[in-house]
Amino acid sequence: MEEKVRYKSFDGKEVEAFLVKGGDKAGIIVISEIWGLTQFIQNVARRLASLGYTSLAPNLYSREGDLFSPENISGVMRRFFSIPPEKRGDQEFISRIVAELNEREKRIYETLVVNRASTEDRMLKDLEHGYNYLKSMGISKYGVIGFCMGGGLSFQLSTQLPFDATVVYYGRNPRSIEDISRLKGPVLGIYAGEDSAINHGVPDMVRAMFQYGKELEMKIYPKTYHAFATEGGPVYNEAAAKDAWDRTVRFFTRILG
Repeated sequence: MEEKVRYKSFDGKEVEAFLVKGGDKAGIIVISEIWGLTQFIQNVARRLASLGYTSLAPNLYSREGDLFSPENISGVMRRFFSIPPEKRGDQEFISRIVAELNEREKRIYETLVVNRASTEDRMLKDLEHGYNYLKSMGISKYGVIGFCMGGGLSFQLSTQLPFDATVVYYGRNPRSIEDISRLKGPVLGIYAGEDSAINHGVPDMVRAMFQYGKELEMKIYPKTYHAFATEGGPVYNEAAAKDAWDRTVRFFTRILG
């Protein structure tokens, strides 16, 4: 059974989420890419539910109303993601793009780029209350999975809450590498071979996992790009996505049952 639900967060405001009840083996939080609660993320929740897990995918932009739709976010952020590498440090070039945005688009840009750290702080609090929402359902084991921005959030969240299993799809390391010492359960890391912005942090992460005695399973897929597992996306790689999902299923099955 699937439904849209709402739960109260830290400030009394409600967060909308996509809930799919699959059974009582475990509860899994599904954290979206920067685009928000897309069909791809909802399908991930459905696939996990088909395995017997109750899955909750919070809409981390729901408190912002209709402005932060996947389409609106994409319309703004793809302008910046398409900046040539040699221009990404050119503030004058970036300022010209910002100047072309209307007021609504500037609000999206400021939330997701200029104020990214405070936005993610709020998202982590909303996710923590999503975890509490799952706990209120009487579930005893918990997992978390995230993609891109959500991959970094899932990694950080698992250093703050006692998740039994964590899956990170090409996400950033926790803000402080020492936070890895607080992990409860093992981590599965899925990475694209051609993703230097993320992969430069992988060696430090691996060292910290070993230093603190944490279990890590990891796979880097050669000749793939950031977000290769997003069905319908511009860099979707079917073979790599299938293998990564099979690994995800085996990992959750081993840890969560």
